[in-house]
Amino acid sequence: MKFQKQILAIKARGRILACEHDLKTLNEALGKIKLWRPALELKKQCDEILILIKNLEQRLERKLVITIIGPCGSGKSTMLNALAGIDDLAVSGHQRPTTRDIGVFCKKEEDAAEIINKIGEDSVNLIQNSKQGFLEHAILIDTPDTDSVEQDKHRPVLNKIISLSDILICIFDGENPKRLDHADFMAPYVQLFNGRSLIIVVNKCDRQSNAELSEIIMPEFANFIKKAWKKSLPNIFCVSARSNLNNPDWNVKALPKHDLDQFSSLRAMVFDIFNQTGAGADIRLENARNLKEYIFNEVQQKVDISREYLDNAALEIRQNQTLAIEKALNSLGRENLRHLPGVNVLLYQMLAQRWLGPVGWIVAVWARILFFGAGFLSIFRFGNPFRQIWGLISSLINSKESRINIESTTKGVGLDTALQEYRITILKKWPDITNILVKGGFDSSVRQIDESVVNYREIGDDMTAIWSSGLEGEIEKVAQKLSGPVLQFIFNGPVLAILAYAGWLTADAFFKGQILSSDFFLHAFLTIIIILFLSFFILQGLIRLVAGKDKISKKAFSKVNNQLQTYQPLITGSINEQITLVLNLP
Repeated sequence: MKFQKQILAIKARGRILACEHDLKTLNEALGKIKLWRPALELKKQCDEILILIKNLEQRLERKLVITIIGPCGSGKSTMLNALAGIDDLAVSGHQRPTTRDIGVFCKKEEDAAEIINKIGEDSVNLIQNSKQGFLEHAILIDTPDTDSVEQDKHRPVLNKIISLSDILICIFDGENPKRLDHADFMAPYVQLFNGRSLIIVVNKCDRQSNAELSEIIMPEFANFIKKAWKKSLPNIFCVSARSNLNNPDWNVKALPKHDLDQFSSLRAMVFDIFNQTGAGADIRLENARNLKEYIFNEVQQKVDISREYLDNAALEIRQNQTLAIEKALNSLGRENLRHLPGVNVLLYQMLAQRWLGPVGWIVAVWARILFFGAGFLSIFRFGNPFRQIWGLISSLINSKESRINIESTTKGVGLDTALQEYRITILKKWPDITNILVKGGFDSSVRQIDESVVNYREIGDDMTAIWSSGLEGEIEKVAQKLSGPVLQFIFNGPVLAILAYAGWLTADAFFKGQILSSDFFLHAFLTIIIILFLSFFILQGLIRLVAGKDKISKKAFSKVNNQLQTYQPLITGSINEQITLVLNLP
């Protein structure tokens, strides 16, 4: 039997740990939603439930704890005596409060060790009964009255004992069962129990007529308590605890009015179901699932309240974002469709890396000249020598400016203006969006737009990366087209032919012992230079034709435009992420 109990506990422990894992996942999600006001309260509840489930897992092999809770005069002690079958097990009477301490009824003292440790020995009244079959697998607990003058003193003790309980029996006085103060007091506690672990008992039913009890009192009470606690309550018993004592000691003027009594069914549930081997693991697993279901339902209810507002806010954000993207793109387009001097430099630098031969040398030199700027060209002009020297110095000074110009080309001209357009568009609509968010449970701090709402730095980095990729890709494509083997052969061919011809004549004369005149070499050199520059100028014309003014930037912008249309989301701050997290709960 002990082995079977251990096996049941092991299986239950695995399932309880699965519930704990789901709750931890939910708890982590709630911790990330700091701007949604209900998240703080829900996370606190989730923290407490995680503690309760951890306690359930640790108590799996211990006896079930069955706790009785109720107001003064409801008959808690009489109910406990009737259940135990011992009239004087718990003290009952007319003094209020009748129950001041925690009454723990068990078979052996060690069964109550955990309760004594948590509650304190001074607050526990321990009663043992070693009778065969009595509470073999369970412990009965009588609690302080819920509505006495010492209620504030009793509540902390009650909180502790209920956190250690597996089954809660709530007692109502049948002479006045619809007491809202009692229902409200117990409401937070009963939410932690469900199914078999929550039992509702209407005591003193013998004081009412059978017809009134069956047709009016019990149906009305069932509706009252379901509405007060907002949950389904299958276990509602109508009993007369005093009738089931060994010596009821009835007043002859107040005898029972009828024999309608469900006490035998209640006692069978306590002793025939709960006081059995393996019942502890089953009930605690059921309680763990109930606790998980409770907090998940709580979260779902809060989300449902906010859902319509947050759905609308998310839609407004997306629409506003789309409009902001369009305006940013239009601004970016206006700036980048202008002449970009850096594009020409980047193109020639790529061509210089691809071209070979004499024309390739000229292309490389020209790319370097373009990099240093127009000042370098002034040294080749006729005129004042001081101006020529200043032109050379200016070219070196302006090289830094040229480098910045090229870098700004790859980053995208007008990105600051585009981002400003984006920000202005977002700001115009943001007050309306935040009004919806606040109605959906978000904190009013969302009205202050900052990087938690829109991360402009990240947006700028993303747009820069997209622009750079688009522009460099387009320049690479043009450079590849203008550097094909056929083109290089055509443009290098004439120069290489003249070089080969002049070289052949020189070598032939050398082997024949003839000396060529200096005029020959001068004319050959000038011819090579003329053909070389003529080839380069024709190549420049071809480059202008294929990649003329704005052609590369227009194609690059078109490519960037297509990429940005699918770039989502541009709003990357915590608010957008938290809206998504809330809508995906639990």
